[in-house]
Amino acid sequence: MCNTQKEQGVVTSPGKKAAKPAWTKIHGRVIDLAAFRHPGGNIVELFYGMDATSAFEQFHGHHKGAWKMVRSLPTKDVDVADIPKQNDEHIMEMTRLMTSWRERGLFKPRPVSSAIYGLAVVAAIVMSVMCAPHAPVLAGIAVGTCWAQCGFLQHMGGHREWGRKWSFFFQHFFEGLCKGGSSSWWRNRHNKHHAKTNVIGEDGDLRTTPFFAWDPMLAKKVPDWSLKTQAFTFLPALGAYVFMFAFTVRKYAVVKQLWHEVALMIGHYAVFAFGLKLAGATLSSGLAFYCTGYAWQGIYLGFFFGLSHFAVERVPSTATWLESSMIGTIDWGGSSAFCGYLSGFLNIQIEHHMAPQMPMENLRQIRGDCRAAAEKFGLPYREVSFIAAAKLMMVGLYRTGRDELKLRSDRRKYTRAQAVMGAASAVVENLKAD
Repeated sequence: MCNTQKEQGVVTSPGKKAAKPAWTKIHGRVIDLAAFRHPGGNIVELFYGMDATSAFEQFHGHHKGAWKMVRSLPTKDVDVADIPKQNDEHIMEMTRLMTSWRERGLFKPRPVSSAIYGLAVVAAIVMSVMCAPHAPVLAGIAVGTCWAQCGFLQHMGGHREWGRKWSFFFQHFFEGLCKGGSSSWWRNRHNKHHAKTNVIGEDGDLRTTPFFAWDPMLAKKVPDWSLKTQAFTFLPALGAYVFMFAFTVRKYAVVKQLWHEVALMIGHYAVFAFGLKLAGATLSSGLAFYCTGYAWQGIYLGFFFGLSHFAVERVPSTATWLESSMIGTIDWGGSSAFCGYLSGFLNIQIEHHMAPQMPMENLRQIRGDCRAAAEKFGLPYREVSFIAAAKLMMVGLYRTGRDELKLRSDRRKYTRAQAVMGAASAVVENLKAD
């Protein structure tokens, strides 16, 4: 970075073409971040040059140390014209709602319900391992469902829903030991998803190209053959989801030297190998059980995540937290506790994105507040049935592929017509010359 850029507080992020101003605005204070390194990684760069009040409240509102750190950072004079236009009333509304929900005790952990949920999943894993020698594929589907539920449980831990002391411990248990994954890798990716929900180029969960696309912009990066089939191949392809990420996750843990997570991954394989051997499984039945579970886990997780995100609108990077929560997500079956546990509470994504650190079991209690906030500011609050959500996702894939293919076909026809007209014009000119 050149000296001029440093003096101006500008940071060029890796892989970014344009430099970003290294400041952000929190509760009216423009904070200079040129010399600041966020302990949790580069997520703060997503809010360079704009207001980050709501994001700070969601990620660090519970942490007195974070508030103290923010107050200690230097301020910076910035031209008002350089601050992207955002609705300040949205920010004030989020602060009001967060204060209200904390006063109502809705951020307090729910240890009894969470413990029952977690114990039930662990018990189901043990039962599936016992059944593996007799019906490896069916038992694999069962353990895949359990691993998906472990994914939902570690999701709760990653959001600190069980308090600062125990959340990451339980996240490591369910993600590392039970699933064989990396909690740190997940938090690094998922926090950015919440910070910039459905923002192309910043929300990593939208990186489905070159295989699938739900919007016209990303569809341009998908080849013809995939656009023709994406509505039919999406669900089966989710079966490869965890296999593809297996290498990425393990590489991340090694590169970052997260040896405790590497140990948990090794422990995961050791526990399952020992359990399968104890149950009397052969090598072939054990592999069939494990691979089936791995594939089914990807289908289960990807399907329920996609219902609430993939088919809705993309959001601009400068959207407020309130806007991105309402525009970038939908609810389905929001009043149903059964749907909540079935989908790991991904069925009430509006509320979860409004307050990501609120225990999932409490989210149904703020649905009225979220709906009222949407109506107050003219934002969409969409709740549909399970069938309607599935139709929106799958039909959205089909229509996006169909429309992009038609555009490409029309473009090719136009290009050919131009070529024919050019050739005909040349022939006419030659005849005139003769």
